[in-house]
Amino acid sequence: MSFLWVFVETLVASGLCELGPDEARHVHARRLRIGDSLIAFDGQGRLAVARLESLGKRSAGIDLGPIQEETPPARGLTIASAIPKGDRLGTMLQMLTQLGLEVWQPLVLEESVVRKIDPDAARLRRILIESCKVARRPWRLEVRRPLSLDTLLAKAPAGAQIAFGDLEGEASVLPPEIVLVLVGPEAGFSEPERKTLDRAEARAVSFGPHNMRIETAAVAAATAFNVSRNASEDRRGGGARADG
Repeated sequence: MSFLWVFVETLVASGLCELGPDEARHVHARRLRIGDSLIAFDGQGRLAVARLESLGKRSAGIDLGPIQEETPPARGLTIASAIPKGDRLGTMLQMLTQLGLEVWQPLVLEESVVRKIDPDAARLRRILIESCKVARRPWRLEVRRPLSLDTLLAKAPAGAQIAFGDLEGEASVLPPEIVLVLVGPEAGFSEPERKTLDRAEARAVSFGPHNMRIETAAVAAATAFNVSRNASEDRRGGGARADG
């Protein structure tokens, strides 16, 4: 049976807890009854099996069981991309959450249509929380503040393995040692940006035979990385995986 996941802002101790209005609406929508079980999580790796204790017209109370702490994701990949427009951003973040990505870094590039995003915005927060529920993932995807390409590459650790999406690049899965993948806008990276990538010794990789939208390329990159990392772990004898 698949239990309903509900978000609790501060999940630090067992006992009675009143859900926020949005979470209470989800409980009512699922037609849960007193005594039914749920999973409470806080997006920071803590979760608990809970029992529905009370129901009002616009409220719901739960009784939290022992708090469990899940280890953070450890796939080791950041995807930095131009910012998709409108609802496409939400679609991308949902998919990247399901694929187990730890960090999405918004990029402001010469051909970027969207140049601003607030990681603390209420709408973005709701998207990330709902994405965790769908994925059954206790850790929220980390969304950082936008950076320029030059600033991002300057912050990269010395010797870091970097790749970028390029229709003419090498068609292969991403090597597991890659730690940063860059995705440009649909128009691609500009010539000055490509020179910057060359200086950083970034590797050009193709994720498919056709030009992709930002969100498609980002999801393709995360999938290619997962395939490569899983194969590498299998060759090493089935090392521990953090699949989100």
